[in-house]
Amino acid sequence: MSIQRINAMIIRYMYVWFRSIERFMWSFGWPFLDLIIWGITSSYLQKQSITSFSIVTFILGGVIFWNILWRAQNEMSVNFLEEAWNHNLINIFSSPLKISEYLISAIILNLIKLIVTVTTLTVSAFVLYKFNFYTTFGWHIPFLLINLLLIGWSAGIFINALLLRYGWSLSELAWAIVFVLQPFSCVFYPREALPVWAQKISLILPSSYVFEEMRSILFSGNINWFNLYLSFGLNLVYLVLSIKFFYYMYDRARDLGKLVKLN
Repeated sequence: MSIQRINAMIIRYMYVWFRSIERFMWSFGWPFLDLIIWGITSSYLQKQSITSFSIVTFILGGVIFWNILWRAQNEMSVNFLEEAWNHNLINIFSSPLKISEYLISAIILNLIKLIVTVTTLTVSAFVLYKFNFYTTFGWHIPFLLINLLLIGWSAGIFINALLLRYGWSLSELAWAIVFVLQPFSCVFYPREALPVWAQKISLILPSSYVFEEMRSILFSGNINWFNLYLSFGLNLVYLVLSIKFFYYMYDRARDLGKLVKLN
């Protein structure tokens, strides 16, 4: 594994990021707009509510954590699609760059962008709505964060594997997949609010346990560590399977000449 090749890929993507208004909007604009819309909505609901519980805290916490998962998956897939749009996939995969190096560089770049996005959201939430994300969730943040990142990366790698094999016909999944998962992730409501059949689906989604514990912190200040351990275990299984699936689909796409068609 070459650190130099990994750094080269990161620098390439950073250069594209800084020069693209579309990528700027994905990292800053849309998450910020999401925060504004939900912030105004929750502020209004809070004023109409007679409960002492902070609806603003409840909603904005969900928005920020959801954006972490969404950006983790979306950036992973869009970076891959961008190489296809620029007819550069063949150049990358015919170079000495290994698949593992490509995936590591994508994850590192993903982390860099997420730091910027999360900082933007948390600072904006504090300035606009006096919601302090860091004091609200405190030292629990890293444990919630890592689980959301892992499920996002797993989903992103899985989508990229499908794109390798089946091409542009599945490109919409790069944007749609997490929104298909959102109802079962219980972002803004408990698992018990779902129909029984949907509850069964949510049980195999690591993200549902994270959002359940997010609400537990807000309601009681406590956390059920078993749920986070279970989420982490599921995440490891999905991450390993998605990486193996990516390798398999890459080999299939190469043997069938799909890389040239996607390029």
